[in-house]
Amino acid sequence: MFKKILNGFIDQPLFTSLFVADFALLLFHRPPFMFSVLMVGALVAMSMYMGQKLELFRK
Repeated sequence: MFKKILNGFIDQPLFTSLFVADFALLLFHRPPFMFSVLMVGALVAMSMYMGQKLELFRK
């Protein structure tokens, strides 16, 4: 399962860099409230996209 996740992130370098940068900004900085709400929304959207793309729990 972890190998599939890593391969999914390696196959999409632009998406991975956006995800990591967004996560790091939210984790280590305190952006303004409205901007942080937009960034959390973007993280949720990216996570949902990768969840659908990787189909980790497909039978």
